[in-house]
Amino acid sequence: MKKVNKKIIVLSLILLVGIITISINNKKELNIKEVDSKKLAVYIKQEDGSYKEANTIPSIGYTLNNEKSTCSNGAKPTWNNNGLNIANLTSNNTNCYLYFDSDIATKKLKELGLTSNTTTPNFSKVATTDEGIFGVEDGMYGGTSYYWRGTATTNYVKFAGKCWRAIRVNGDGSLRLIYDGTTCHANGTNTPDSIAVTSVQYNASYNQSNYVGWTYEGTSQRTLSGTASNAKVQLESWYNSNIGNNTTYSSKIADGKYCNDRNVQSGSNWAAIGNSFNYAGYKRLYTDYAPTLSCSNGDIYSLKVGLVTADEVEFAGGKNENNTSYYLYNGQYYWTMSPSWWNGSGAIVFRVDSSGNLDDAGVRSTFGLRPVINLHSDVTFTGNGTIDNPFVVEGA
Repeated sequence: MKKVNKKIIVLSLILLVGIITISINNKKELNIKEVDSKKLAVYIKQEDGSYKEANTIPSIGYTLNNEKSTCSNGAKPTWNNNGLNIANLTSNNTNCYLYFDSDIATKKLKELGLTSNTTTPNFSKVATTDEGIFGVEDGMYGGTSYYWRGTATTNYVKFAGKCWRAIRVNGDGSLRLIYDGTTCHANGTNTPDSIAVTSVQYNASYNQSNYVGWTYEGTSQRTLSGTASNAKVQLESWYNSNIGNNTTYSSKIADGKYCNDRNVQSGSNWAAIGNSFNYAGYKRLYTDYAPTLSCSNGDIYSLKVGLVTADEVEFAGGKNENNTSYYLYNGQYYWTMSPSWWNGSGAIVFRVDSSGNLDDAGVRSTFGLRPVINLHSDVTFTGNGTIDNPFVVEGA
């Protein structure tokens, strides 16, 4: 038997059909040949409440039922979309029985009568057709988030006397919406009506790098309080006038999680003034084409209203290239709430331009605001999400 001194061993296990990654903790001795498909049994909950044995561990859309899942010999299983972790594995003769339930976002998607793809899009290419709905790990809410991509046809929502487009079902089952106008607009439509507030400076202050913040304070890299950006002030004024002052509407609004990612690109150093540098989103979205729903805790705002992030724009089918087909295009310039870079004299934030291109501009520039809100997970709807029969929030 091979002696293993490391506390954590990562190996790939072929489980009948699929390949998963297992992290095994507190293991002094391990005979890899004895770790095979006979050691794991996987069960997935069905709609009737029963569990059916499966050939593979599910990829996304499920959570491990920690109460039902057990391992012998005192080992403890945990799981996320990145793989399975078995702690306190002290014997080779350990068997695990894993039970998986649909997560809340998956249930919400089914409630809306929709299904998702099991693949991952190519984010280096713009989406000019209806590519459907995709799942991705939700780093802010936990679980899986489901997002619409391309010329979406099932994400129209009527709420508060306005039309909205669903961006995604958040990991907690709440539904994230972006303002689309007083009426619903077909994809590719050039219309000023889908801007709620026009000609807004993101911030009047520009000559410190931290003025990319949704809020900012002194010369600190980040804060969740401090002075509100001009965009925040203008956006919340619109919200209070159109939704917040109506108890029927406001009761449907969840405290959403909004990311204002102020991390800097790897290899760069942050400073309030001085030499130029890129924020992390610059390389992630312009070069790597690797959008994410993860965000540092110090950059996550809990708000009733915010703006779309540049990552969400790329998930939706945009990138640093013209795209007049995807559902976030409206022929107008509008702000995101994602920092882009500091050019040495001015703070720069991502925007979407009049050609649907995800690019950026100095914070003193004036562009539109498209409010983003989140509806509680228990909100119910009629309709099927199409432009002719949009999801209508019941009771609002």
